[in-house]
Amino acid sequence: MEEYPDELGRQVQTLSQAVSDLQQRVAALERSATVEPSPAAIEPVVEMPLAPAAAAVIGESVGVDNLAPLLGWAFLGLSGAYLLRALTESGTIPGLLGAAVGIAYAAWWLYLASRRAWERPLFSTVHGLTAALILSPMLFEVTARFRLMNIYVASVVLVSFTVWALAVGWRRNLHGIAWIGTLAGLFTASALFRETHDAAAWVFTILAIAAAVEFAACRDHWLGLRWVVACAADLTILTLTYVVNGQETNVLFVLACQIALVGIYLSSTVDRTIIRGLSISWFEIIQAVCAFLVGIGGALHIVALRGANPMLVGAVCAAGGIACYLLSFAFLERHQHSERNFYTYSTFAISLVAIACWLSASGTVLASAWSLLAVALMCVGTIAARITLRIHATIYLVLAVVASGFVPAGFEHLIHRSTWAPAGLPMSLLPPTAGAILCYAAMVWLSRHRKPHWTDPVEAILSASIAAWGIAAAAAAALSLAIAESAPLRTALLVALAIGMAACGRRWKRSELTWLVYPILAFAGLKLLAEDLHHGRSITLFVSLIVFGGALVLLPRWLRRADEAPAPASDRIDNASHGAAA
Repeated sequence: MEEYPDELGRQVQTLSQAVSDLQQRVAALERSATVEPSPAAIEPVVEMPLAPAAAAVIGESVGVDNLAPLLGWAFLGLSGAYLLRALTESGTIPGLLGAAVGIAYAAWWLYLASRRAWERPLFSTVHGLTAALILSPMLFEVTARFRLMNIYVASVVLVSFTVWALAVGWRRNLHGIAWIGTLAGLFTASALFRETHDAAAWVFTILAIAAAVEFAACRDHWLGLRWVVACAADLTILTLTYVVNGQETNVLFVLACQIALVGIYLSSTVDRTIIRGLSISWFEIIQAVCAFLVGIGGALHIVALRGANPMLVGAVCAAGGIACYLLSFAFLERHQHSERNFYTYSTFAISLVAIACWLSASGTVLASAWSLLAVALMCVGTIAARITLRIHATIYLVLAVVASGFVPAGFEHLIHRSTWAPAGLPMSLLPPTAGAILCYAAMVWLSRHRKPHWTDPVEAILSASIAAWGIAAAAAAALSLAIAESAPLRTALLVALAIGMAACGRRWKRSELTWLVYPILAFAGLKLLAEDLHHGRSITLFVSLIVFGGALVLLPRWLRRADEAPAPASDRIDNASHGAAA
């Protein structure tokens, strides 16, 4: 190690003198500031030149004269490693002892990298790189070539080397040492896996390094390093799941690795966002999504290969979704500074719960589950004034519509494209229809004394549309079962539904119901063209046309009169009294 006692003493003495001069000058300026100087007494401030010792310290890390000695010490360190290798190959010292001395030698160089990093950053980088060049080739040869060390012992050594690099660089947050130690561990572990094909040691090393880096990130160290390590961890688990697992039989080990990946990054995210109250970063959002995709997708791949039931994966997703809901609405919503965290966790919640339902059920059962969730969240969200829960309820209702084949089934029962009619009542239409009716009722009756929100019309028109579609399809299916020639009756049914919507909208002052009148009439006209004119007879066409034409004439006039009608006497009296009071 280089030491310059005489030169170092002179530099310290010069720096001390420069600091003393600066202190005296600052004290003089403070004393002169207390007295109001005259304009003539003001003298221009002359900048003090930088002390020679300070200039030497600053230029030491970038000068060519200082780079050459550093590279020289690096080559001397590598020469020591080759001397140790020669002694081991010649049998002068035992192989395991030589490997142990080499590991200690590399750790010592890593320690040297942090000694004078505060004054020479390039010093720490070169010495850290020297340590990595000593350890990685030596460990690879000892393990893969000479078979002197077990692969699991080598994995422990790599993890220890990475942790030691993070530890020696912790105090001054030395990025060069942390990056070199971490990358050396990742690349050496991958190289050893390529030679030994031992997946367990490889995955253990990568996940342990990922856990160490995430622990450092929880204390705000080396946040940029997380991206590289996270990509390596994701690719490792993907390779283990889709490549290695095809030859392995230990399914529990693969599942445990997938859970470990999710647990590592979920723990660090919870620590930073929930415990410490920091705003969630883009890395944490993206990596959380990637970790869940890798974990859940890998688990489903294994389940599909083994022909097992995916309900266990669904239960894990449901537990995660419920936990995210609790964190969102029991903790994060009360903190105004964590609005981004709240929306992130609530989005994870609805995604995981929806995936859990999709994995655990299908068809009508799945539609029923999503419809129940929609009703429950709509009631809770309306009572507790939680707009996010109401939006989630609407999303669950749309998912129920998609899962049940709601729209195609309604078309089949409302418009018979051939002489064949679908048999039986459409049971798949019942869950979304019932869910939409209950959601609409909750919005109307539970939000009478609540402040309006911009999402209210969207939720109301969507629920009312789904309910109207389901009611019309169910009634059309019943008519088809009772009467063979039901085409004009189904046309009349659509017209009656439009009249009912108009009447209810006028009675309860619900504008979304009156908005549905013309779309229902338009669909009735489409049905008239597609079925009645194509398959109907003269008498059925007469009934269909007179019903549809009468509706087109009377309904617009009725709605227009309703808009122009004066307010009731009681309302006028109330308005007059309010105006007089004002």
